[in-house]
Amino acid sequence: MTASTTTGSDRSTAAKTADTHDAKVFAPAANPAATIVGCVIGLVLLGVAAVAVRDLLVQIGWLSGSAWTRDAADRVADLGWSDWMWPVAVTLIVIGVAMIWLAVKPRRRTHLSLKGYEVMWTRRGDLARRCSNAASGLTGVDHATTVVGRRTVKVRVTVTDAADLGDIDRVVGDVLADIDAPLRAKVRPVGRRSGDRA
Repeated sequence: MTASTTTGSDRSTAAKTADTHDAKVFAPAANPAATIVGCVIGLVLLGVAAVAVRDLLVQIGWLSGSAWTRDAADRVADLGWSDWMWPVAVTLIVIGVAMIWLAVKPRRRTHLSLKGYEVMWTRRGDLARRCSNAASGLTGVDHATTVVGRRTVKVRVTVTDAADLGDIDRVVGDVLADIDAPLRAKVRPVGRRSGDRA
C-alpha cells in the first residue's frame, strides 16, 4: 500500500514537472543578436522595393524621369578599380563576418531553472527580490539589497547589533538552494550608523 502510494506520488510529481511536448525543452532566452541587424536590413529592402516600384511606374509611363536602378547599374558598370576600393572591400568583409557571427551567436539565457522542475524558470530579478525579502525578514536587519550576477549573488544588508550573520547566510542559502545553477552568495553586512562591516 505504501509502495503503491509512493509510486503514484512520484508519477504525479513527474507529470507536473515534465513538459507536455516530446521535443527538447529550451530555457527562455533573449532575442537573437541578429535581431537589430535583421530589422535594419528589412528597412533597407523596403527602400529598395520602393525604388523598384518607382522605376516600374516610370517604365509604364505613369511617372516621368529615368529609372534609378538602371542609372545606378550603368554607373557601376563604368567604374574601374581604384585604390579607395581596398578599404571599402575590407570593411565589407569585416561587416560580413560580423553578421555571420551574429547569426550563429548563442542567445543569452534570461531565466534560471528551478531545481527539480524541468519546465519552470525564474528571472534573476525575481531571485534577487526573494533573497532581499528573506534577509529583510530577520531580526536586526533594517534593509537588504541583492544583485544577481552570472555566478555570484551579492547581498548587502543594513544590520543592527541584534542581527545574526549566520541566519542571514542561511536564509540566502535556502533561497539559492532552489535554483539549478552554481550560484555563490556574498553577504555584506553594513552597520546602520558606523558603516563598518559587521
